[in-house]
Amino acid sequence: MYQLTVSVNERYADWLYSIEDIMKNKLESCSAVAAVDRLGKRYYCCFGCEDNSRDLMIDAVKECLVEMYAVVIKFDFIKRNLNINLSELRYEMLLHTLVAFDRENEHKLLRKKLTVTDGMALDGVFDFMLGELKERWLEICNLTKVNGMYLHDDETYNELLRFLISAVNPKINKLTVYEDGGKYRLRGTLKNDKLDIGSLDFAELMYCLIDLAPLELIIAGGISNKEVSGRLIGIFDAKTSDKVENKSKK
Repeated sequence: MYQLTVSVNERYADWLYSIEDIMKNKLESCSAVAAVDRLGKRYYCCFGCEDNSRDLMIDAVKECLVEMYAVVIKFDFIKRNLNINLSELRYEMLLHTLVAFDRENEHKLLRKKLTVTDGMALDGVFDFMLGELKERWLEICNLTKVNGMYLHDDETYNELLRFLISAVNPKINKLTVYEDGGKYRLRGTLKNDKLDIGSLDFAELMYCLIDLAPLELIIAGGISNKEVSGRLIGIFDAKTSDKVENKSKK
């Protein structure tokens, strides 16, 4: 049996819990398990697997940590350093977009920087090994604050998010969006699997689209809410289609 343990200060326990689902999926693929425990002011996550799965588990843990630093911690860092007066939804959409911006290069950098070892302190790695990333994130925050006055204008705001998303490697080529009982539904094909996400409100719809960064977005059957359709067209260059897919599937 091979085991390794990572830890984090209690202030950052959410770092571990935020990647539970990702961790579960990746560890299942190499028949590994994980358990979290608290000792004093630190949380410890212990991973274990059979000896012949050691390298697979280390790779899986590394990918989980890459996702944690590149998404969860980046989001928290930008939120702490981006004090800008915007409406809640506009601010949250901006945050999600800034987190997605340049994610491929940041993932590559993190894979080079991170070496998974037994006893690894996740907060220590962030404090002392990821200075280059923190400088980039702080620069993004400062540039955004300098131009904050322009973000109250819908057209300028949409153009900024559109520019930032254009630098995001898309997770999907084509998506279709349509209204469904007062909510929104997204359908497409992701890595040969059908993607079908329903019952989304406006905010959830935008967060999904920012994360997926589709190359092509189709509005099927029209969107009655002008703010929603304006965002979809202004940020994602969405095209409209009269054809409405069968939307009864839940």
